[in-house]
Amino acid sequence: MTAKQRAARAKFKAVVAEAKKLRKKNPKLTQAQAVKQAFAISYSKAGKNKVGAVKKKAAPKKKAATKVKAKKSRSTEMHTDTKSHNVNIRVMSGIGAIKRTAETILKNQYGSLAAKKLVESTKRGKRKIQKQMTEIASKIRKIENL
Repeated sequence: MTAKQRAARAKFKAVVAEAKKLRKKNPKLTQAQAVKQAFAISYSKAGKNKVGAVKKKAAPKKKAATKVKAKKSRSTEMHTDTKSHNVNIRVMSGIGAIKRTAETILKNQYGSLAAKKLVESTKRGKRKIQKQMTEIASKIRKIENL
């Protein structure tokens, strides 16, 4: 057993003895609560015995770097106005960017389905893929007409 382990064991025995005293004074305390209080007492005693404790000087404060905010592009900015002219009208700006992104996503899906269809060997599988492709094509047409 090392010296630190022996010291810790001795400290724990002292804490248990202190907990025993606390439980005699207050029988309603559980052992765990008594040990907790005893540790608190032992730490408070240990803090008083310290010699030569010196407060550290605070380090000089550095100036914070100023942050430059990037301007938002007009195409991605969204604004919803719900109460124009005392009527509940919803006006959305920035719809063009949303439209373009949705269109590219759908076109990518269409392309991947077309590649799948070329690889598919069964008629049933090809029909299923063709059905999905027509659904996506109709969605693309709807977006283009907006």
